[in-house]
Amino acid sequence: MGRRRGFLPPVHCQNCGQPPNLGDTLWPGEKWVCNSCLPMRLSGQDAITKSMIQTIEHADDIHMAIHLDAEGEAKEAKVHRTRAEWARMMAVEMRKQAEARAKMPDTRLGEAVPDPQETSGLRDTLTVPHLAAVEASLDRSRLLTQDGLDVAAMALDAANSIQAQNSIEKMLAHQLAAVHKQAMQQMSQAQFEQSTDAQAKRLHSATRCLAAFREGLIALHRVRQGGRQNIRVQYVHMGSGAQAVISNIESNDSSNNGHQ
Repeated sequence: MGRRRGFLPPVHCQNCGQPPNLGDTLWPGEKWVCNSCLPMRLSGQDAITKSMIQTIEHADDIHMAIHLDAEGEAKEAKVHRTRAEWARMMAVEMRKQAEARAKMPDTRLGEAVPDPQETSGLRDTLTVPHLAAVEASLDRSRLLTQDGLDVAAMALDAANSIQAQNSIEKMLAHQLAAVHKQAMQQMSQAQFEQSTDAQAKRLHSATRCLAAFREGLIALHRVRQGGRQNIRVQYVHMGSGAQAVISNIESNDSSNNGHQ
């Protein structure tokens, strides 16, 4: 039995009018679009954010399909499974496009240089994929992609840079990325303010964000140290007839002259 004719994709992309490349497909939606036009149709500012949003939609549709199956709504459950599969494929495509662009980055000032030993693009630290960890990962993704924040790519890069080993370190990395973005935005917008008071407020907000960023780095260091205090013991061997002073010695010419 053949598929319904109405579900078959057209020959050309309905956005740019070009046929898909050999081996590519057209993606469904309000319009059938090619791989090049797909990013413009998805929400998010960058490919990583788009991929995360599609992953969230995939999870939501799967949950809904399971719920409808339990309620006996097999037809509706099938629709949500179909949508979930398309969302999963779109998430993979967005991640592939991001990784392809990462192989040819702009290397000005040493930025965006990929690790030649790391070819997977993103390190997955969900080594124990139990339900709580998966749900927590989805919640973190929702927070990073919500309107007005949109720091998914920066946050994932920060977590990857510090080699986050657990959820606490991931959340700290995400917070650092969000605070950094706010600080840079406040400093950028300060120059367009007409009054000095408004400029001062924005610069003050940026300063507080930068202070919070430094405190976050200190907190990360303390988390990794486990709250332990390291004490260094240094042994000094003295020869016969030698003298030693255990102190911090500061030179002050004026005070020395006063004792002479």
